Amino acid sequence: MPDEQVLQGLPPEEQTVFQNSGARLEVPVNQPLPSAALFAALLALLAACSGLYVGLDYLDADEGVYRHRQLIYAQAEGAPTESAILTGLLVDENGEPLENFTVVGHLTSRNNVRTNTSDDGTFRLESLDPGQMVVDIQSPAGNIFTNLVILNPPAAFEPIGFTKLTFEWPEESEFSNASELSDGSKWIDLSESQRENETQLYDQTAAALYDMFGTGFVGLATITIALTLLGLRTKSPGLIRTATVTGFFSMGHFWVGCCLGLIGFLVSLTLLRGQDFQVTTNSG
Repeated sequence: MPDEQVLQGLPPEEQTVFQNSGARLEVPVNQPLPSAALFAALLALLAACSGLYVGLDYLDADEGVYRHRQLIYAQAEGAPTESAILTGLLVDENGEPLENFTVVGHLTSRNNVRTNTSDDGTFRLESLDPGQMVVDIQSPAGNIFTNLVILNPPAAFEPIGFTKLTFEWPEESEFSNASELSDGSKWIDLSESQRENETQLYDQTAAALYDMFGTGFVGLATITIALTLLGLRTKSPGLIRTATVTGFFSMGHFWVGCCLGLIGFLVSLTLLRGQDFQVTTNSG
């Protein structure tokens, strides 16, 4: 059968025509930011400032609201008894280890725990209660050096909390001005001043977690500020919305940063919907 007869039943071929619909995509950079975006940007900046403040507070061990000693002690209050171990090192003013010194840990609810330093100056006290504890160190000559320490509670999924401290034995000149006991020995007691001034000895490695939190809060707050300023500069509601999210995770004192970031995100999500890009159609 000829090819011409096969093609007779097909519909006639139509020429494809491309036509401009008149629609165009407008990016908000060419438009002023709506008031809702400015309000969300303000909330993001406030959240970032709050998160920046709390991050720097976490990084400062001895000042501000979040102090490392208070954070460790607060966690230790609810910890089980006899769930702490203290390992220590006793050295003189030159850093040399001191051997055969007696170390006594004073417990409030049961008998005290004691041990002696080994030839390398180390010692270990077990079955202690997390939190504050008075530690007496007595030399072979009978002089006593007393400190107040904070024992770490058990970490997550661990039954025992470990604390590692270094004690520096005072110089003989310091003992000459110290209190004299009935047997003629001298006693230097720092526990009361450490309690009043919140300068208890504590394991600074336990505070590394709080330093990590502080660094994270500072980083998120910095990112929030950068995104907000960039969003205002480029008039981008999308960047401002992202800034409210990072501001939420930057946290702040008493969750202020979280609340401000959440409100800003909800404002940007509800009032700025469809503001990132707009499609308009030319009439006629």
